[in-house]
Amino acid sequence: MIQALGVATPKEATLFVIATFMPPLGAPQGMKLLASTDGVRAWPGGFGFAKVGANYGPSLMANSEARARGYDQVLWLLNGQVTEAGASNFFVMWKSKEGKTQLVTAPLGDKIILDGVTRRSILQLTRERLSHWRSGLDPVEIVERHFTMEDVVEAVAEGRILEAFAAGTAASFDLCSLGRYANHFKQYFVCPVCVIHYKGQNLHIPMSQGHSGPYAALIKSWLVDIM
Repeated sequence: MIQALGVATPKEATLFVIATFMPPLGAPQGMKLLASTDGVRAWPGGFGFAKVGANYGPSLMANSEARARGYDQVLWLLNGQVTEAGASNFFVMWKSKEGKTQLVTAPLGDKIILDGVTRRSILQLTRERLSHWRSGLDPVEIVERHFTMEDVVEAVAEGRILEAFAAGTAASFDLCSLGRYANHFKQYFVCPVCVIHYKGQNLHIPMSQGHSGPYAALIKSWLVDIM
């Protein structure tokens, strides 16, 4: 018999189903982020835009170090540019220097940002429902562009930061199947940020409603209602 190493169609397969109760995915009083100046989550030309294992394994040590220092997740940077928070898309709501209220998030063009379903939903709902004035809230302009931690530091110093939050698809998907645990998870798939640590300084992000800012709370309520 001739033996050879090659690729062939499998004749059988084994299917494993693993069920586990997931712990809370965020902090109810706001998430604390450690802006990483040492590691990089994804590089241009890689697979940072996709749900693949290679995007998660290398981040485990950095996230463990962040938690050991009292923070919930890493805010990933690339050459100073803000990319993602942990394995979630990251959003900042601020006033531009011209006075416009903007929802700012990193763009998809470099393929280093996860093209998340929750990200798309947030942008669509904001575009449809917050592009014009609502009671108590200014119209919001969506801006998908590169921005740096220095931009965030400047906006905090000038009082232009309104709120910030991270959003992840995994938790919102689980809401559909968690039954009586769903209410426990509703507060986490859009998670407001209260602190960002950068270069030895804690930047405090407003949470005017105590547990959230008004925009994140409203967008999250719309998503929950749709689900």
